[in-house]
Amino acid sequence: MDKSFSWWPFLPLSAVILLGIFILLCLPQSGLAAESSHSDQQLIRMSEILHDKEKALQEKESLLREKERRLMVLQKELQEKEKDIENLRQRAETVLAELKALKDEDLSRLVAVYTAMKPAAAAPLVEKLDLSYAVEVILRMQPRKAAKLLSAIESKRAAAISRSITTVSAGGNK
Repeated sequence: MDKSFSWWPFLPLSAVILLGIFILLCLPQSGLAAESSHSDQQLIRMSEILHDKEKALQEKESLLREKERRLMVLQKELQEKEKDIENLRQRAETVLAELKALKDEDLSRLVAVYTAMKPAAAAPLVEKLDLSYAVEVILRMQPRKAAKLLSAIESKRAAAISRSITTVSAGGNK
């Protein structure tokens, strides 16, 4: 062989081989880089979407907390109003009991007055009373005095009082 062996003719072939190896090595990496770039973009988009959803959830959570706060305020107001209503109901019951006691007291006095009067004098007064009040007066009187008073009252009014007494007595027995 010639001592002046030259690599020059082989250089293009080795350069082509090296270029091919370089391309082979770079192509898969550039494909991976493209895929990696693509998946990075997807990850970025997913991250943005998740961030937006997290932000929306935080806003909803904030609104929910505000509604819960308002609900608690309304519940407290409702409890106070219920307490006020209960107090009013108790006062109304007390007033009604007092009125009933006064009515009973007045009725007892009226019964005592009519009982002390002669039936002929009391009859015109009982005739002018409201029917339910007249019934109460007669019912509270001693039976003998009530009978004398009823006999002195005009017959139609006495019949109405008697019917009402029957109705009250029947209602009381139920």
